[in-house]
Amino acid sequence: MPASAQTVPAGYREQLRLEVVNAAGGTVRVSRDSGATWLEIGRVLHPAGRVNPRAYRAASWVPASTVAATAVNAVHLKIAQDAQTDRAITLSLVPQGEIEGDAEPSASIMLDTKPGEGIFGGLGPTVGSPVCLWQQEQWLPLPADYQPRSGDRLLILRMVPERQLRCLDFENVFGGKITATYQDGTQAVIGQVLTPVTGIGRFEGTRYADAGRLRANHAGVLDVSTSPYGMVGGFQIIPWDHANDSEMYYVRTNRQWLVVGPLDMREGSWEAKPPLFWGHLYPSWRADDLDHDNWAQRLLSRVQVLCRRVPLSRSGMPSARPDPTQGEWELLPEIAFSKEAPPESPRPPGNRLWLIHEPASPYEPLPRAAQTALADVIAFRLSPPLATYWPE
Repeated sequence: MPASAQTVPAGYREQLRLEVVNAAGGTVRVSRDSGATWLEIGRVLHPAGRVNPRAYRAASWVPASTVAATAVNAVHLKIAQDAQTDRAITLSLVPQGEIEGDAEPSASIMLDTKPGEGIFGGLGPTVGSPVCLWQQEQWLPLPADYQPRSGDRLLILRMVPERQLRCLDFENVFGGKITATYQDGTQAVIGQVLTPVTGIGRFEGTRYADAGRLRANHAGVLDVSTSPYGMVGGFQIIPWDHANDSEMYYVRTNRQWLVVGPLDMREGSWEAKPPLFWGHLYPSWRADDLDHDNWAQRLLSRVQVLCRRVPLSRSGMPSARPDPTQGEWELLPEIAFSKEAPPESPRPPGNRLWLIHEPASPYEPLPRAAQTALADVIAFRLSPPLATYWPE
C-alpha cells in the first residue's frame, strides 16, 4: 500500500489501482490485488509536458490530488486549486487520437487505447479516487506546483463504497422521488427531481457509448447516451446548484437536463457528493462484450440505464397523469442526431432508431423533436456495475 499517499475515505475501499508512466512508450497497467500482481493494458503514445491551469468549473469541487472526471474519452486528474483564479489545475488521460472537450493536448497523456476501452471502459476510476506520484521513493499526493516530467509514475486508486448500490430509480416528474436500492435489499428515498428531462442534446462524447450507457461522470454531471455507438445523442443529470450557475444558463431554457437535489434543500446541493457525483460510478461499456466467452461477467460489469414509458397523446405529451412507480422497465430508446435526417423527423413506429435532424451549425436551435424526445419517459433506473470486469 502507498502508506504516505492520500487515504481512501471512510466507507470506501480500494478496488483497483492504475499506474501510468508519463513517457513515450510508458506502460499503463492495472492491479486488483493492491499491487501484488499487474496486468499491462496499454502504452503511452504522447506524454504530457504541462498542466491545464484553468480547468472546467466542476473540477473545483473535488479535493486536490483526486480524480475530477471519468469518461469514455477522458480521465481528468485534479492537481490543486489556483487561489488567484479559483480554478482547478488538472492533467488529463485521453485515448488514442481523441483530445476534445476539457482536455488540452499539451496537458494530456495520450494512450494507445481506443475510446470506451481500458481505463475508459471498465478499468477506470470513480470520481474522487486518490491520485499519487512516485517521489522520494514512496507514493505521495501530487504537489500543488506539480508539472509533469518524462518518466513520472502516476498511481490512481479506484475507490468504491463498502455499501454498494443495486440501482437508483428516478421518477421523471417535478418533485419525483429518487430511491436508492442497496445490494442487501434495503431501500431509501435519498432525493427528488427538481426538473424532469424531456429532450436530448448533442453531447459529443456520447459518440463513444451505446444507448443506455454512462458516458461520463464528474462532480457535477452524469452523462447518459441515447445514441448507438458512433452517433451523438444523450441527456445529463446535474445537481440543482450547478444548474443555476451563470455558466449553465442554457439549462434553464432547454430540456436535456434532469436536475436533482436532496429531499431537504437545507442540506445543500449535491456537487461532489455520493452516490451520483462521487465515488460510485464509472463508464463500463465495451462494444465487443457479447463476442467473448465471459460475456455474462462483462454484462454484469456494465452501467445500464433503463426506463418506464407511457403512451403519448397527439400533442406529444402523456395522455393521462402518469404514475412513475408503475409499469415494466425497458431499454432506453435509441435516439440520435443526424444531419441527413429531414427537419421534420417524427418518431418511427416500434422501437426502431429515431434520427432527429441536426442543424448544420451548433448555434442553430435544435428542432422541437429534440426537446420532447423523452417526453414519454416517466422514470429512469440507473444500475451500477454488479461485478468487476477483468481482461483475459
